[in-house]
Amino acid sequence: MRFLLIALALVLTVMYFTFGLRFGYVTLTPTYLLHASGENRYGLNIFEDRAKIGVRGSCKVRTGTATVRLLDPQGVQVAGQVCPKGEWGLNVLTSGPEGKYQLVVEFDKFSGVMDLKEARQ
Repeated sequence: MRFLLIALALVLTVMYFTFGLRFGYVTLTPTYLLHASGENRYGLNIFEDRAKIGVRGSCKVRTGTATVRLLDPQGVQVAGQVCPKGEWGLNVLTSGPEGKYQLVVEFDKFSGVMDLKEARQ
C-alpha cells in the first residue's frame, strides 16, 4: 500500500512539472488547473452561413495566463481573449461561413479555474 501511495505521489509530481494538473473538462464543467501548460483544442461546427458560434464564461487566474482563440475553417484566428492574473469574463464569438471551427485554449503555467460554455445564436 505504501508503494502505491509513493508511486501516485511521484506520478502527480512529474505531471505537475511537465504539463500541469487538470481536473474537469474545459467546455463542459468548471475546470480546476494547477500549473497547466500546453494547449487544448475543441471542434465547433456551424451548419448555416452567418450563424454565431463561440464560448462564454469566466476564468479566475491565480498565476500564469490562459489564451482563448477561435479559428475559422481555414485556420485563421477570428476571435480571441487573454486571461492574465485576476478574475475575467470571457466572450469569444464569431460568425461566418458554415464549417468546422476550432477553439484553442493555451495555458502558460496557469493555476486557477476556467469555466467555458459553448454559445450559439
